[in-house]
Amino acid sequence: MEIIKKGLLFFLIVSLSACSSFMDAKPEGNTLKELKSFYVIDVDRGLKNSTLPGGKVLYVTPVRVTSQFRHKSLVYKVGDNAFQPQPGHQFFDSPEEIFTTQLQRWLVKTGIFSNVITDNKHSADLVLETAVTSLYGVKIEGQRPQSVIEMQFFITDRHLVEDAVIFQTGLSIDIDIVETTPPNVVKGWQTGFTKLLSTLEDDLSGYFHNTTP
Repeated sequence: MEIIKKGLLFFLIVSLSACSSFMDAKPEGNTLKELKSFYVIDVDRGLKNSTLPGGKVLYVTPVRVTSQFRHKSLVYKVGDNAFQPQPGHQFFDSPEEIFTTQLQRWLVKTGIFSNVITDNKHSADLVLETAVTSLYGVKIEGQRPQSVIEMQFFITDRHLVEDAVIFQTGLSIDIDIVETTPPNVVKGWQTGFTKLLSTLEDDLSGYFHNTTP
């Protein structure tokens, strides 16, 4: 079901377009099993909003991905606490790099911040830490095929004592898919990640509109 669930989980801390291609193919003697499909994450928010008056500079730290999902291979959940990598189906870049790039690009276009950067932390007013705590396709007998994403977000203000947390939220979404195949799972992640970012934007907009003088 396409229901975004909110709730801060006790973890610290995607446009996914199915883009498959074959790489490192040998001219002769290459079996179908040796060929790999590669996927990229690429969501597009659309046009950039006007920047809010008094907007601050936000530093986006590298997104953290929990250990079972941080490798390039796509992952299926195949049972209770059982996960299975799909080595023939991989992200083109590491999930950490992909999520960091897409998150920064989306937030730039919201207009909530005067600038959104991924380097030079010391020039920023605010710091965003993000974790991907779930990223898998469900392939369990008797259960609906789904693409699952769960993320945590924490913003600290560098001008306050001990970099106090001023904003935090946890978002998760399960997207129903027809069948648990790599292209379907990736398409579901794309839909889910877009919805999560839209919800995050609404929450941030509400918070900073209410706190901006």
